[in-house]
Formats: sequence, C-alpha cells, structure tokens
Amino acid sequence: MKYIKQGSGEYLILVHGALTDATMWLPHINHLKADYEVISVTLRYFNGEDEDKGDFGLNTHANDLAELLAKLSTDKPINIVGWSYGADVVLNMLLQHKVENISGIFLYEPGFPGCLAEQEMEMWLSDANTMFGKVFKHFSEGKLELAVETLIDASGNKQGYFKSQHLAIRELQLSKAYTLAYQLNQQEQPEITCTNVSNIRNPLVIGFGSQTRDIFRLVSTSTATLSEAIEVKKIVGEGHMLPQENPEKFSALVKNVISSLVVHQ
Repeated sequence: MKYIKQGSGEYLILVHGALTDATMWLPHINHLKADYEVISVTLRYFNGEDEDKGDFGLNTHANDLAELLAKLSTDKPINIVGWSYGADVVLNMLLQHKVENISGIFLYEPGFPGCLAEQEMEMWLSDANTMFGKVFKHFSEGKLELAVETLIDASGNKQGYFKSQHLAIRELQLSKAYTLAYQLNQQEQPEITCTNVSNIRNPLVIGFGSQTRDIFRLVSTSTATLSEAIEVKKIVGEGHMLPQENPEKFSALVKNVISSLVVHQ
C-alpha cells in the first residue's frame, strides 16, 4: 500500500473515498501534521498503475489496511479517519481484524448498506437507483468522464456540483475514471451486517452532513445506533463532499473528534 507520511505525534491514518487517492488529503495534512504523524493511504487500484493488482473490494482493501496498521510501531496510539468508500473500508476492517492500539475512529458518511433494516433498505435502494442510474448508463456507453461528472454531481447532491469544484479536484477525479470499472462491478461480500456492527467496541464517532443524500444519512445513523458510537455528529449545512470541499473545516472537525475520544478513554 502506497502512502504519504508527514508530521509527528500519535498516528492519524486517512483513508480516501472513490475517484481519488492519498493526495486528496494533502491540504488536510498541512493542518494536521503539527499534532499527528499523518499517514494518508492510497487504496489498491487507485494508484494509477497498470499491472494486475489482485482483487478489488471492501474485503481486499480492509485486509491491505490491516496489514499496514500491523506494521506500525506499537509505542503510540492509532487514530483512523475514513470518508465515504474509505469509511466502509475502515468499518469492514474493524469487523474482520483485531488491530491493536486503536485510540479513535472517525467515519464520515459511510455508504455500504449492510446494516440497514428492511424499511431503511427500501429508502436506500430508492436513492441509490436515483444516484447511480445515469452513472451506470454513461459507463456502459463508454462515456467515463461523463460518468465521473454525474457521480460527483450526485455525491454533492447538486446538479453542476462537479464543475463548481476547484480545477485540481476535478482533474484528480477524472484521472481516476478508470476505477469505475472496478467500483461498479464489485463481487466481494464484506462483513458489514447488523449483527457484526452491533459488536463493535472500538471508540467510534460517526459524522454526516445535514445536506447529504439518504444513502449516506441512513447508513451513518444506522451504523452509529448499532455500534453504540460514542457520538453522532450532524454537520449543519454540509454534505457528502465536505472533506474535499473544505479541507480546513474538515481538519478542524477531525481534531475535535479525536480530542473528544481521548476524554472517553
């Protein structure tokens, strides 16, 4: 697993979402490296290399992340932040591996629906169909850039959101268009179920934005309830794209969450 490492202090592992990589966290690292040894990872297949990299999915990425954490020094705590698909990876890792020395975990808007009840699942599927319908259509037609734009618009919950972003963010997202072939055709079955999530005992905070879509809100609140998360943070006026949209605000949120978890230990 490739990663960027800067700073000193407790470990702070940053796990990106879809259509990006470790470099999305560079602005955040500038705000965090004075307090933490920040390790921003790039998940398998998101590094732009062409050689065969094995499987793709929440199990593979959870295994890779657990392997990296096992190699870290045990003389200081590990804090983990996951966003979107990265939050699902972190959650699945917690269910599949016993990782020592975890001090705190902050998941912002996970999206995998494995722990939803029947009524919530119906709402999730309805919103997922709305969100991904055109993405699959553009992808099947070979229009990868349009598929990326459509997915980002849907993630930002606003028509034209993709084009409203900074050029560097758009370029990074478009450079990861090839990952849609893997992301939209996952076959792995993760361990994220109602029963398993209810057994989580790690110090955990779940966050979601008040302006986000149902698929992220439902999974965030359900995961928080089942896991008995220490806190559920509803970020007023924000949505799913907060980490990329406002690195300074999200970094401050990360610091606040980690500090609050220290109090509970």
